[in-house]
Amino acid sequence: MAPSQLMSPPTWSGGQMGTARTAVAAPSSTSALLTTSAKWLNCFQYCSKACKILGHVMVLMVLCIVFLSYYAVVGAVYGPAIFKGGVLHAVGCIAVIICFTIIIVLLVWSYLATVLTDPGRVPHGWHPFLDEQQARHELERMAYSDYHIDRRDPRRPRFCKRCERWKPERSHHCSVMGRCVLKMDHYCIWVVNCVGLLNYKFFLLFLVYTLLASLMAVCVLAKPVIDFFNGKLRGPTAPVIFISAVTDAAFTASVAGFLVMHLQLLAANCTTIEMYEKDRIQPWPYNRGMRRNLAEVFGRSKLRWLLPLHTKEERRLMLDSCLNNRLLPISFASSA
Repeated sequence: MAPSQLMSPPTWSGGQMGTARTAVAAPSSTSALLTTSAKWLNCFQYCSKACKILGHVMVLMVLCIVFLSYYAVVGAVYGPAIFKGGVLHAVGCIAVIICFTIIIVLLVWSYLATVLTDPGRVPHGWHPFLDEQQARHELERMAYSDYHIDRRDPRRPRFCKRCERWKPERSHHCSVMGRCVLKMDHYCIWVVNCVGLLNYKFFLLFLVYTLLASLMAVCVLAKPVIDFFNGKLRGPTAPVIFISAVTDAAFTASVAGFLVMHLQLLAANCTTIEMYEKDRIQPWPYNRGMRRNLAEVFGRSKLRWLLPLHTKEERRLMLDSCLNNRLLPISFASSA
């Protein structure tokens, strides 16, 4: 669709939207046939469906791995060990079980929150300009060959040709989800969801608790694994303990590196997509310092930083930071 054929919809204000008006030229039968053929020949749409199907399998796999680890630590080792020693030994085993259970509960909670939370969608009828006339004018100018804008600056006005909507700052189109996502970081097949504005905190907490659970499991299962190799640990639970320890060790190594990368991005208030962009303006306009960068993702209340949830006020502030930012540079709105 040519930009000149589209009437830009009204603005987003205070969480309410007006009625969108779109004027599209009626396509001819030939162009409609070509469009339909191109849609069927687009192989990526099948890849997207395959990713979604595989993602649901990965969710079950993650939950099974978590259950396996919990069973190895609590059900196979430290649960039975409570009754095999003195009082101090029993207290130590109970302490390990309580700590590991708390971490596992927070891990599963963070994981399900990441999977089930919408990362943030662009409201129908949103545009980044002061009024609809200005939005329509800018959209028409984009069709001209002499249209020039600094593409390194993420604050520039952008129009998604696939969604046929304006994109807020730091938003990107996710081909798997088929729409634009607010402050998109990446699509994660492990959570069969896009990681974006509203679930990035949950994703980081999932990584943190996964690392803690895996590291703790490796430490507490070290002696049983040694006994397994020395022939002292036998029975039906012995292979389960060994497999769980190896799996946890692999997750500890992989998640640690991934978490370090995301902590670096968090410190600079940068997403994974923005990190891999070839050209970026300097200084980075979204880097407001460590404390404010952390508060932007985790919220202002430090008491809730470790919990995978957002209050209504935190959600409102996060959405407003993306959708109500209309202080565009003059060169973006009026440059010829």
